[in-house]
Amino acid sequence: MTPRRVSVVVPVKDDPRVAACLASIREAAPAGLDVQVIVVDNGSSEEFRRWLAEEASGYDVLLQEPEPGVYRARNIGAAAADGDVIFFTDADCTVHAGWFEAGLDLLDSGFDLVQGYSGAARGDRVQRLLQARYEKRFRRLRRGDPTEVDTRNLAVRRAVFERLAFNERFRRVGDTEFGLQAELFGFRVGYAPRMRVDHDHDADLRVFAAKQVCHGWGAQRLMCEERAVRWHGGHLQLVHRATAFIERLPGRQAAARALAGTAVFAAGLLQRAPRLPWSAGYGALTVIDKAALLAGHLMYAEGQPEPSPSELLGRRLPRD
Repeated sequence: MTPRRVSVVVPVKDDPRVAACLASIREAAPAGLDVQVIVVDNGSSEEFRRWLAEEASGYDVLLQEPEPGVYRARNIGAAAADGDVIFFTDADCTVHAGWFEAGLDLLDSGFDLVQGYSGAARGDRVQRLLQARYEKRFRRLRRGDPTEVDTRNLAVRRAVFERLAFNERFRRVGDTEFGLQAELFGFRVGYAPRMRVDHDHDADLRVFAAKQVCHGWGAQRLMCEERAVRWHGGHLQLVHRATAFIERLPGRQAAARALAGTAVFAAGLLQRAPRLPWSAGYGALTVIDKAALLAGHLMYAEGQPEPSPSELLGRRLPRD
């Protein structure tokens, strides 16, 4: 009997953590499952590309996409995939044993896209704070519940790509748009809590705050451009309903810039307060997170270029 074949797509840019990611994928592959691993290098340095081609292992296909854009890289990987299911994860993640089985189990019960759970790769204070914020969205979800999707940990039936692709104009929230659009096409999206990866969160809370501003901007653009999509997160539903009001707010962009700067500054202060009690630290990060997202929503204006964390921080990040 021919074993079932699935594909895994991992985009990477100058990130040596991809070696641990690839090793974890191979270790998690169960007997009887034919796993094709596709790595898409998305504009890395010549030195890293050489290392990836000559020394890294664990992949079957190595593709080069020099044009920046992680969603373009994922589309190229999906186009090269020949499995009936395509799993997605990132170079800074490692997958758990049972990853494939949990995703395939939910897909085989009638779902078309499966969102998994992401934990923290390390246990330091910053990682634990960020993980507590990230996993808040999963606390009330049960197996099979619909949710926004995240390509950090996602499985997609190949047939979905016959109707859809990731939006390459987006720097962020392209995965969110992909999942919401899939639902509009009639595909089923569900959550699989046992489909687990660990993510190596940012070590600098200021980077987290800057990225959240960009996530808010991207979500607001999606709300303005795709008003028919149905959001699942409670705060996203609220912001979606308020989109027309937000668009008419006077002086909102100046206020947004000030709020974004305040969120990044406050994140730096929190970073330098390691002895702050846990409850106070988590409360502070919650406020920073919400302020950064709100700043991004307010900052959006049709036709303006998408902001980057590097721009907001005033320094060049290796992976923007």
